[in-house]
Amino acid sequence: MAAETRNIAVDRIQQISSQLSSEELASAVQKYEGRVCIGGVCVNLLAAKSPEKVPILPLLDMSRQETLQNLQWMLRKEKLGQDVFLIGPPGPMKRHLALTYLHLTNREHEYVALHRDTSAESDLKQRREIVRESSAGGLTAQWVDGVAVRAAIEGRVLVIEGIDKAERNVLPVLNNLLENREMNLEDGRHIVHPSRYDALLKSHTKEELDSWRLVRASDRFRVIALGVPVPPYPGNSLDPPFRSRFASRYLDGMQYPLSDSNEPTVVILQKLQDFIRTIKYTHEIQDQLSISSSDSGNLLPQLPQTAMEGLADLLDVFPEEAKDLESAMQRFWPGAWVGNLLTNEQRQSFMSLAGKFAIPILPQRSQKRTQYDLAAVSDINVEFRSGSSTVKLPVSLGTSPRRSLSSNSIGSYGGAFVLTQRIQDIVSRMAQAHALGVDMVLVGPKGSGKSTAAGRFAALFGYEVETVHLFRDMSARDVLQRRETRHDGSTHWQNSPLVKAALEGKIAILDGLHWVRADTIAALGRLVQDREVVLPDGSFLIGARSFDLMKERLGLSTAKLNARGVHQIHPSFRIIATSSVLLNHKAHKQDMVWLTEEVGAMFQFIEIGAIGVEEESALLHSLTSCPDNKLKQLLDFASRFRQLAEGGGSGHETILAKSASLSTRQLLRICRRVAQYPDESLYTAIHRTCLSPFLPQLARQALEEVLMDSGIYRLDKQVKYTIEQSPSTLRLGDVTLPKYSVPADDVEARALIPHTAEDGPGFFDNEVHTRVMREIAVDFVLGEHLLLIGNQGVGKNRLTDRFLELIGRPREYIQLHRDSTVQSLTMQPVVEKGVIMYKDSPLVRAVRKGRVLIVDEADKAPVYITSILKSLAETGEMPLGDGRRIRPPPQDARLIDPERDIIMHPDFRMIVLANRPGYPFLGNDFFGAIGEVFSCHAVENPDYASELSLLSQSAPAVNQETLGQLIHAFGELRQAFDDGLVAYPYSLRELMNIVKHMQAFPDEPLEQILRNVFDFDVHRKEFFEVLLAALKKHGLDVSHVGFQAVKAGSGVAPDEEKLDIKWEGGKNKPPPEASGPKHGKTDDKAHVGGNQWAGGSGGSDTAGIGGRGGPYRLHKKGQPIVRLTDEQKNEVPEHVKKAAQQMGREALLKRLEEIKMSTHEASIYKEVYGNVRQEIRQLKVILEGVQAREKERTWLHNQTDGELDEAKIIEGLTGESSIYKRRGEETPEHGAIQNKPKRLKFVFDVSASMYSYNEHDGRLNRSLETALMIMESLQSLGDKYVYDIVGHSGDSECIVFVPPGQPPADEMGRLKVLQTMSAHSQYCFSGDTTLKATERAIKDIAKDDADDYFTLVMSDANLRRYGIQPSALAKIMESDPKVNCAVLFIGSMGEEAKMLTRSLPPGKAFVALNTSDIPKIMKEIFTAIA
Repeated sequence: MAAETRNIAVDRIQQISSQLSSEELASAVQKYEGRVCIGGVCVNLLAAKSPEKVPILPLLDMSRQETLQNLQWMLRKEKLGQDVFLIGPPGPMKRHLALTYLHLTNREHEYVALHRDTSAESDLKQRREIVRESSAGGLTAQWVDGVAVRAAIEGRVLVIEGIDKAERNVLPVLNNLLENREMNLEDGRHIVHPSRYDALLKSHTKEELDSWRLVRASDRFRVIALGVPVPPYPGNSLDPPFRSRFASRYLDGMQYPLSDSNEPTVVILQKLQDFIRTIKYTHEIQDQLSISSSDSGNLLPQLPQTAMEGLADLLDVFPEEAKDLESAMQRFWPGAWVGNLLTNEQRQSFMSLAGKFAIPILPQRSQKRTQYDLAAVSDINVEFRSGSSTVKLPVSLGTSPRRSLSSNSIGSYGGAFVLTQRIQDIVSRMAQAHALGVDMVLVGPKGSGKSTAAGRFAALFGYEVETVHLFRDMSARDVLQRRETRHDGSTHWQNSPLVKAALEGKIAILDGLHWVRADTIAALGRLVQDREVVLPDGSFLIGARSFDLMKERLGLSTAKLNARGVHQIHPSFRIIATSSVLLNHKAHKQDMVWLTEEVGAMFQFIEIGAIGVEEESALLHSLTSCPDNKLKQLLDFASRFRQLAEGGGSGHETILAKSASLSTRQLLRICRRVAQYPDESLYTAIHRTCLSPFLPQLARQALEEVLMDSGIYRLDKQVKYTIEQSPSTLRLGDVTLPKYSVPADDVEARALIPHTAEDGPGFFDNEVHTRVMREIAVDFVLGEHLLLIGNQGVGKNRLTDRFLELIGRPREYIQLHRDSTVQSLTMQPVVEKGVIMYKDSPLVRAVRKGRVLIVDEADKAPVYITSILKSLAETGEMPLGDGRRIRPPPQDARLIDPERDIIMHPDFRMIVLANRPGYPFLGNDFFGAIGEVFSCHAVENPDYASELSLLSQSAPAVNQETLGQLIHAFGELRQAFDDGLVAYPYSLRELMNIVKHMQAFPDEPLEQILRNVFDFDVHRKEFFEVLLAALKKHGLDVSHVGFQAVKAGSGVAPDEEKLDIKWEGGKNKPPPEASGPKHGKTDDKAHVGGNQWAGGSGGSDTAGIGGRGGPYRLHKKGQPIVRLTDEQKNEVPEHVKKAAQQMGREALLKRLEEIKMSTHEASIYKEVYGNVRQEIRQLKVILEGVQAREKERTWLHNQTDGELDEAKIIEGLTGESSIYKRRGEETPEHGAIQNKPKRLKFVFDVSASMYSYNEHDGRLNRSLETALMIMESLQSLGDKYVYDIVGHSGDSECIVFVPPGQPPADEMGRLKVLQTMSAHSQYCFSGDTTLKATERAIKDIAKDDADDYFTLVMSDANLRRYGIQPSALAKIMESDPKVNCAVLFIGSMGEEAKMLTRSLPPGKAFVALNTSDIPKIMKEIFTAIA
C-alpha cells in the first residue's frame, strides 16, 4: 500500500491554501479591489512596504465556519482600532489564527515569543550594538529598534506569544504604547500618537519635529497578544492595566474535521475524537462534580491540542497502528506515561472510556510499540512493512552518505553497535515521525539507548548531527543565538547549533530536555510546529516551501531575500530531543515541570523502554569477550537486583532502587574488566559499581542477599598488590602501564606533573591506596573516565596525584563550587584592547593536549551544571560558550571544521572527585545523576593495617600501641556515624592531624590534643558520651572530653608559669561583678558582657549563655556565644550561686505551670524521654540533613545589581543594565508547582493485645516511646513535614491522637497524647482493624496536597489470630502508587513478625523488637523519601 506523505508541517498548510479558490470559500471570504470582507465586515487592503513580513500562507482552513467567525471578529476589532488578546488552552491554534488573519489582510507583522528571561528594554524596546562605521572608522554604540518599536513606527502588527510566561513588570513597558501610542525611546526619540503628530505637523515643519526627536506612531499599528488562562494553567496572571487595553477572544480548539465515511480508519478516528472530547469535558465540569479543589487527581490527563491531528496523520498513512491504539495514542499523550503512572482509578477510567467508544486496547502490551518495521531507505523513498502490506513514502535525507540497514554503524564517529529488535522498533517509530514531518522526543530511563537510537537513525538517513546540550540556566535566546564581539570589537549575533542545523539540513539533538524550563522549550513552538522562527538579531527563518513561494510571489532572488533578513530552513532539518525520565512511574513533580501541555503539543513522544534481559545478554556477548560462566552469573545477578529494586512495581520503589542502579553501560564496564583481567572478582566489581560502602544498611543487606542468591561470593583472601617501576613502565600488581612521554618542547606539561615527595604535599604508601591505584590503572588501560567518591579526608586527591606522578601524566585541575557555571567550566572571558576574548579553561586545555583533567568537589556544583560532563565522558562532545565545540575525531576528516571544532586528544582522561552523597556533606548527588558514565570507585578510610602503616610513617616517634588504640577508637566513631549516633564522619585526615600534633608536642596530654578535632562538638553532649566510651574501650586513658576538657585548661604543670589575660587600652574590659541573679531586660539585639540584658553572652547576673551568676541558660537566636574563663566564673560569690539555683528552680516550676504539667507528670515524661533520648537525637540528625539540602539558593539572572554575570559581558559593553546575577530564592511562576511539605501519617496499633502483651515483650511501652520519638524529632520541622498520628483497635480503624498539621505545642501536650494512647489500649474492645486502618490512612493522606506521601503502620504482628492474610495487607499497601507505605512490627508472638516481613513487599516491612532499632529503620525510610 502506498500513501502520500506529510513531509513537513507546511504540507498541511499547502493543502489548506489550495482551498482558497473553492466556490464555498469565495462565497464566505470576498476579496474586492483594495479590501476584504467576511459576512459584511470589511477592511481595506493596502500594499505592504515589506511584503516578506506578510505570512505567505494561511495556517487554518478558511472554509470552516468557526475559523471565519473568529476572523470576522478580528476584522471588527480592526475597524474599531482595538488590540486583540487571543486566549485559550496551550497549543498552536491561537498563533495560527493570528497569522492566518495577517495573511488574509495582507498585514506585515513583528513576532516575539516571551519567556522568563525576556528583557523589557532590549527585547521589546531597543538594544545597543557596538558597530564600526567604516573600515577605517572607530567604534560607536548604536541603538537598534526592538520589535515593539519597529511595529509601532512601520505600522505593523505586533504578535506577542506567551504573555503568561513573561515575568512581572516586563509587559507594563508597553502600556503607554498600547493606550496612547506613545513611548520614550532610549536613543532620545519619542513616539507620539498619530493624531497628535499630524496636529503638530500643521503648525510646524517636518524638520522641526525631527529636531525634537518626535516619531509618528502609525495609525495601522496593532497588537495581537496570545496567552493561556491563568489559572487553571501555570503562568503569571495579567497585570490589570495591561489586560484592560485588549479585547479578548477565547479559542477552545476546533474539532478535527472528519468525513462521514465508513472506512475503518475514519471510524476509529471518530471514536478517538469522542474519547478526547469526553476527557476534555470532564475537566470542564470538574468544579461541578468535585467536593474540593484538590479532588481532581483521579481525572485522566488532558490530551494536547495537536493530538487528534497527529493521530489522524499517523493512522491515515499507517492504518495498521490502529491494532495497538494505546501505543499510538501515547505518542501524542505524554501526560499519561512520561514521568507519570495512572492511578488505579485513572486506569479504570481509561479502560471504561475505551470500552464505551469501542477503542481497541491490547490486553497485554508487548515491548514492540509499532506494527511497522523500517524495511528500506533509498535516495527518494522510505519503505515500511507490516505483515503483507507495504507503505512507501517520499522522505527527506541529510547531506552525508547514508549507511545501509545491514550496516552496524551508528554515526560519523563509528563505534560498536548491535542491532536488536528493541532498537529496530525505536528506529522504525522515529522513521515514521520523520516521514510525517514531525519532530520527536525520545523519552526513557538513563542508559536505555536514546543516544544509540538517535545515532542509528542519523546514519540510516545520512544526517550530520548538531548537539545542543541543555542546562537549567539556558534561556530561549541561548538556544537560538548568542552575542559575540568580532576581532575589531564590534558586536554581532552568532547562530547556535540549533540554527546551524536548521540552515544546513542537519539533525539538532536537544540533549536533556528535562533540564530546562517549560517556557524555554515553548519559545521554540513556532519553529517546531510551523517551521518558522524569528531570531534575536531580527532574522526570519521560514520553511523551504514557504521560501520558494515567497521568491515566486515577490519576484526576489535568494540573495535578495537573505539581504532582507529572510532565510530558508533546509527541508531536511529535524529536531530530536531526549529526556531521561522514568516511564510509567510517578516522578517527583519538580522533575516534571518541563512537560507542560504546551510542550506535549509540540512533539511526537517516542518511548524508549528499558533493555530486556535477552537483549542485554546479546549486547554483552557481542561487545565483550567476558567468559560465559561469569557473564551468566552477572546477568542472573542483574535480573534479581532489578526485580528487587523495582519493589513490586510500587510508586515508592525501595530503598535499594533509591540508592543504587545497575545499567547496561555499567554491566558492559564490568564485562570489559573481567575480559581484560580474568581474575577480576565479580563480587568486588559489583560492590565497586554500586558504591556499596555508602549504601544504607538495608540496601547493603539486600545487595549481599542478591549476590549470594546469584552464587557470587567474596574472595576468601584479598590479593596484596605491589608497585614496581622501570624507566618506561609502571606495574601495579597485575596491571602494567606505559609511562607517559612528555614532548620535549612542552615545558608547561612537565610542570603539571604532580609531585608528592615528602617535602611536597606528602604521600605515604599503604596497601589500601595501592589497591585503589591498581583499580584506577585498570580503567586507564580500558580508556575509562573515573569518579572517586568518599568522605572528606580519605586521600582522594593524594592518591590521584600519586598515581599520575608514577605514570608521569600532566594534569589540569578545576575545583567546582556552588557558583560554578557552564561557562566557567569551558572558557574564561577576558578583555583585551576592548575586545571580549575567551581563553581556554583547564578542561579545554586538557582535551586539546591530552592531559588528565581533575574535577574536584564535583558534588558542590549544581547537578545541571556538572551534567555537561556526562556528555563529554559519554560521547566526547561538549559545546563551548564561544561557539566552538569539543568532538571526537570523525571517521571522515572532511567533516572537521577547523574554525569551530576542537578534536579530543586520544590521551585525554577525566578523574572526578566527589564527597559521598547525603548528610552532612550537603552536596548534590553527582553519582546518582550522572555517575553511570564514569567508572566509579569508593575511597574509604584505610583498614587497620594500612592506617597503622600510614600513621607510623607520618609520626614515627609516637608509640605504636597508642596509634593502634586511636585507630580503633576512630573506627568506633565511624561506625557510630553510620549508625546515626554522631553527625560527623571522622576521617583519616582528623586522625593524621592528631598524630602529627603528638609527634611535634609529645608532652601535651592526649585529652588536650583531642580538642584540636573535637572542640567543634563541645555543645553535643551526646557525642562526647560516644567518644569517651570509644576511647576507654580501647585503653586510652582520657578522663575529660568536651566541656570537661575545656575546663581542664591547657594542662600545664603547676610549677610552670601560669597564663593570664592582660587588659590593655580600655578594650575587652573584665565583666562586671556578679551581684545577684535576674532575668534581665528584653530586646532583639545581641549583647556581649554586661549585666542588663536577657539572652546575652559572656555577662553577669542575667539569663544567658557563657556568662556567670545567671539563674538559667537563655540563648537568643543569632547571638554570638562568648564564654568567660573558669576562673572568672568561679569568682561568683556562694550566696549569688545559691540565689541563681533557686531562681532556676522557680523558672522550671513556672514553665510546668504554663503547660499545666505537675511535677509528677514531668517526672513521667522525663522517664519516657530518657529511654529514647539517644534515638531522638539520631532521628533529628537524619531529618535535619534532609532539610538542609533544600535550603540552597540559586542564581537569579538579569538583575540590575549584584555580581557581574559572565554570560552578559557583551551586553554590559553595549550599555544594558540587567547584566548582574545574585543569589536568592527563585520566585516560582504563578500557578506553577510549589515546594510543599512532605506528608507523613503514623498509624499506631492501640488494640487490646498491645496492653495485654506489654508485660511479655514491652510492645506498648515501645509504641509509646516511638510516638514520643516522632513528636520530639518533628517538633521544629513543621515547614518541612506535616504529620499526624492516628490509632487503630477493635473499636475503630481511625482514632485521632495528633491531627494533621497540629502537633502538640509542649511537653504536656505530648504527654497527653501518650496517656490517651495507653488508656485506649487498656479499655478498648478486642479485635484487629489493621487492614481497614491502613486502607483509610492511605486514602486520607492522598487527599492532601504534598510533595511526597508516606504512611507508616505500627503493628504487633498479631494478624494470624484474626485471619488476616499478608497478601491482603500487601495489596492495600500498594493500592495508591503515590503513597509510600511501610509497616513496622514492634511486637511478635514467636517468629510471626519475621514471617510476615518475608510475605510483604521487599523493603516495606520491618521488625523492631528493640526501641533502639527504630531510628535505624526510620533512617532507611526517610532516606527513601528524602
